Amino acid sequence: MEITKKHRKLKSASPAEILRSHQRDDDFITQLRDKIIDLLQIVGRQRGFLPFVYSDIPFKLIYFFVTSGMGNQTLGEEYTGIVQANLEARKVPSVFARIMSVILECFGEAALLKMLKRLQLLVNHPQSKLTPEAVRFFNVFIPNMCSMIPILILVHKGLFYIFGRYYSLGKRLTGIDYAKVYGHRPTDSISWGLRLLGIATLVQCALKIWQNSNSKDQNNKYTALDEKHTKNTCQLCLENVPNTTTPCGHLFCWFCLTDWLNSKPQCPVCRTHVAPSRIVYIMNL
Repeated sequence: MEITKKHRKLKSASPAEILRSHQRDDDFITQLRDKIIDLLQIVGRQRGFLPFVYSDIPFKLIYFFVTSGMGNQTLGEEYTGIVQANLEARKVPSVFARIMSVILECFGEAALLKMLKRLQLLVNHPQSKLTPEAVRFFNVFIPNMCSMIPILILVHKGLFYIFGRYYSLGKRLTGIDYAKVYGHRPTDSISWGLRLLGIATLVQCALKIWQNSNSKDQNNKYTALDEKHTKNTCQLCLENVPNTTTPCGHLFCWFCLTDWLNSKPQCPVCRTHVAPSRIVYIMNL
């Protein structure tokens, strides 16, 4: 009897139950936030906490720390009769996994975007040792990643609506799912409604990707036209006819190039080191 109970497969929660649980938790977090704001207004301390009281993240961290972080069910989980579980291992996730999933849900996307933007700043730093080809690659790759990350998160949400596994990427990365432990299941019509919502979400993601690709093509077209228009002009002021060249072969007008090199001894295009004495004035251009 004990072996049968040990190897009994956990019954996974339905997407509708998981959504209802999170909606109830979000409602409670909103009420908690409103109560704390009212309390701060009464004691006259609201201004010092403005960066925190108008964001849900601090209240989510507090709420999930005293519930999931301490091994308890949230109010939404109690309401729907589900618990966080690792379905493959047939056990309750560790406290560390629960806390990490909350941190990833609250800060994961923002932290990743911030890291990519900081990486782009390092790539374009004047003291960067990357080759011009690598700089051009990262200047295309990083913005593409920044635009794709929200779409990938939306794709994951659509897959959850369809298959009902792993509510968020944070839950997937930490292996946390939901198991049904008591109460009645919702009707099948709700599940099919969520599957339809998931298909619509994936179509929306595909349209966003197509729209982004079209906008990039348009930008490339305008960039090519602009390069054609400015081919015979200085690449710094875009007005004067270029009459001065660097040792690496890039053309500028004399005044723009000398001003640039006096502040930064690098070619404005490829960032090769250029001493002001090495530039050449072209007489018959």
